[in-house]
Amino acid sequence: MREFKSNIIKEKRKLRNMSQAQLGDIVGSQAMVSRIENGQILPNAQTIFILCNKLEITVEEYFYSIFGPDQNTTTFRNNLDKLYMQGSIDELRKIFSHYKHHKSLDIETKHRMLMVQSTIYHLFFQSADEIDQNILFSYFDKIINWRLYDIYLFESTINMLPVKKTKSYFLDILSQYNSESNVMCYPDIITNTIIKYLETSIMQKENNITTFLLNKLEMEKISLNTNQQLWKLFLTGIYYNNEKKIKEAYNITEYLNDVNTTQLFDRILSYYTKK
Repeated sequence: MREFKSNIIKEKRKLRNMSQAQLGDIVGSQAMVSRIENGQILPNAQTIFILCNKLEITVEEYFYSIFGPDQNTTTFRNNLDKLYMQGSIDELRKIFSHYKHHKSLDIETKHRMLMVQSTIYHLFFQSADEIDQNILFSYFDKIINWRLYDIYLFESTINMLPVKKTKSYFLDILSQYNSESNVMCYPDIITNTIIKYLETSIMQKENNITTFLLNKLEMEKISLNTNQQLWKLFLTGIYYNNEKKIKEAYNITEYLNDVNTTQLFDRILSYYTKK
């Protein structure tokens, strides 16, 4: 098993004069804390949040300490989002080539390569070929507890997979998130996943999945941030062919002077109406 670079949990625990046993009482056991500190396991999303909350560190600090500045999961994903917004296909292909020819295809490298590949697919509204789909299905099928980087991978690659085949994974993630409702367990990545899944179902014209997702958003009263609400407005407008909603979404991007989102709306609307 790969040894993680970080001892931030151990360092912060000692700074607060806590023993492994004391921290273990909170997250499960002293043995678990020992294995986390020794890099033998990467904890699941709920455990990461509890550790960060108790030791007063951010989730960003935790992942930064494990993967380093160039390998930070959240930062990497955000950079891909920027390149997608800008339509920077040459830069994306360059990054993909870098990871594809990486000396060591460990789990992080594979994740990032798939995330870049999916971003390229997303630009052209393409699904992955059968080989790439099976790589992802094989990985997702083995997940019992969805860790943060697993959810990032799923959110980033939804668009390259048939939405009918990914529904069970989505329900798994949502179920795990709901069961951890006593903590603020990465609400943004969960809601981003729902919006991305909604977009993909509409682009693939899988009406049953789209209706299911819209009902989920209403029934579970999932809280969306401002940007997610904007995307829900736009996507709902497309799905119901509601020109008023689509115009409202465009008006908001114009008011915000958000050129990138306007261009994305144009690209999506053009593809959907031509399909």
